[in-house]
Amino acid sequence: MVEITLSSQTTTCARTYLTAAAAVVVASSTLWVSWRFRDKMSRKQRKTRQLSRDDHAMTNGGYESLIGNTPLLYLPHISSLINDYITSKGGDPDNKFTRNPVRIFVKMENMNPGGTGKDRAARSMILASERSGDLPPPLSRYCNHQLIRGNRGYGDDKMNTTNNNTDTVNCTRNGDGEISPSLDFSNVDPSIHQAILIALHATKTHGIVIEGTSGSTGISLASLASPRGHGVIVVLPDDQSTQKSAFLKKLGCGVVVVKNCSISNPGHYVNVAKRVWELIEVERHYDAYYQKHVLREYCGSNSTLIKTPPKLLKAAFMNQFDNLANVVSHYTTTGPEIHSQLDGKVNAFVMSAGTGGTLVGVGGYLKEKWWENCRRKCQHQSTPPKIVLVDPPGSSLFNKVKYGVAYAPQQSERSLRRHRYDTLAEGIGLDRVTANFGLGCDEITWKTYSNSKCASFGNQIALRSNSCIKNGSTTVSNIFIPKSPTCKSKIVDDAIRVTDQQAVNMAHYLLRHEGLFVGSSTAMNIVGAMMVASRMEPGCNVVTVVCDGGQRHTSRFWNPDFVVGERGLVWPAEKDLEGNILELLDISHQI
Repeated sequence: MVEITLSSQTTTCARTYLTAAAAVVVASSTLWVSWRFRDKMSRKQRKTRQLSRDDHAMTNGGYESLIGNTPLLYLPHISSLINDYITSKGGDPDNKFTRNPVRIFVKMENMNPGGTGKDRAARSMILASERSGDLPPPLSRYCNHQLIRGNRGYGDDKMNTTNNNTDTVNCTRNGDGEISPSLDFSNVDPSIHQAILIALHATKTHGIVIEGTSGSTGISLASLASPRGHGVIVVLPDDQSTQKSAFLKKLGCGVVVVKNCSISNPGHYVNVAKRVWELIEVERHYDAYYQKHVLREYCGSNSTLIKTPPKLLKAAFMNQFDNLANVVSHYTTTGPEIHSQLDGKVNAFVMSAGTGGTLVGVGGYLKEKWWENCRRKCQHQSTPPKIVLVDPPGSSLFNKVKYGVAYAPQQSERSLRRHRYDTLAEGIGLDRVTANFGLGCDEITWKTYSNSKCASFGNQIALRSNSCIKNGSTTVSNIFIPKSPTCKSKIVDDAIRVTDQQAVNMAHYLLRHEGLFVGSSTAMNIVGAMMVASRMEPGCNVVTVVCDGGQRHTSRFWNPDFVVGERGLVWPAEKDLEGNILELLDISHQI
């Protein structure tokens, strides 16, 4: 009887131990699976962020620490216009828009420290140039800035002044028969020469940042590059507001203003910026001047002027239109911020394109996240977010998206102007397809099989960067070869035309009813957002961008003499702003 009791107790204990062991195994397995999932997601996040993993290296205080994390603002009056008009016209018999209205949001990129979202692209491009060696390393925050140009400056321990660059500088003989570098700049345009001299005297690292821009990118580049010790040269078209050029000069930039014209013209501001880069970096035209008139100021007048100056200067042409660091900056920062701020429920992203970096970067991220969530069966919406381009008059991108051909009526032989001023809007619209915008026009293959990995848009950017360097012809669409069920789509789905008059009317309405003082591109963005919102289902969220504030546009867009007198547009009356803005915008018939 005792043996039976002991056996029962043993069995009970064994069962208890087995149950406990099973619980431990299950708990351990659960923890292991959870850890593996988190580790996998963490590695994937690190992988998709690797192109800009140093973007936050510039966050140790100062200007750059304020870039990004801008608020997403809901526009109640603009949103209610759409919902109320649909209801009043009998388009909402079930009161769906009343219970679950369409909402329009704006990403307040004007709240970046430079007053524009170009801060993001500028930071990314400068860091990429410093990593690649196109620009020297930045100044230390704690170094003596004057020493960088002297004998203890950057690159002195790596320089070979005896056998380096012997064929890059023209030399002449002085009265004593001694050979000295030539300082003849008669073949350089005076305005370009003056801008280069300003940058040479400003740089503390021997590095010079060069860019052709409508203004905003130049301001961001100058604000970031100057504290890092680099000089800056900006080439502007003459159809921009005078505030921009004045601001750039206050920031210490060398500024060149040229006639606005087609990109095929050598005088186009981007082509001129590239020519400035060639003078400094390729032809080494200013090495002798830099050594004689800049370095000697800091090295002392007794310094020996060597016959052939070393290649101290490093000039980097940012080329924001074709520099993929631009689109990467928005894929890795702006897109994730918008997705997080709306908990992943973004039904449409609508905006204009200057370089295409923001539109394609944000759109690529939002679509990639939709496909990823679709595979994981945790999707908030049944269809991918709609990415829509807003295009001003004279731009050819509308037809590129709609019909696959980059052409605008203003480009016809009969109506083409020698110097193009087709739109009041500044900084948006193009007559060519840039590398950044081209990413949005190529088909991307998404895997839809539940156990497959989604093609990463970020990885495709990296692959395209490498392939463009090698052969200059490979596109995104032929990099990724699927081996499972797939779906193909482009990043940019549709395009909308917005007129200058619509932009003027919208800007005045926003100031009156939403309290937003915006520029021309932002006004066009919001008109486009309203057009897209009018076609959406109840409960959808439409997002666009406030590019910059109206403070930079007071001499043109907010100047009645210019708008009415030179552009022939109508300045909105007070009574117009209190009426039906949809009819004033001429979009009520679309609803």
